[in-house]
Amino acid sequence: MASTVTITAKIGPAIQVTSLVLTGVTSVNWDLDKRVLEINCGGVIKIYDLVGVTTVTFSISGANYTITVS
Repeated sequence: MASTVTITAKIGPAIQVTSLVLTGVTSVNWDLDKRVLEINCGGVIKIYDLVGVTTVTFSISGANYTITVS
């Protein structure tokens, strides 16, 4: 079952997204060496920079998972 991610992070040099809601998320990969979060949304991999991120929240409600990164 696909889940939701709300993210505030950089997606490139000087490019910031704020409270972007991604639906249809099927997997996430935390690459701590590279300091990035890779999110799979229906076969499309989106990469977010974790440098400067101060809060990560992971919650479960029923069968739905929600990750908030800010």
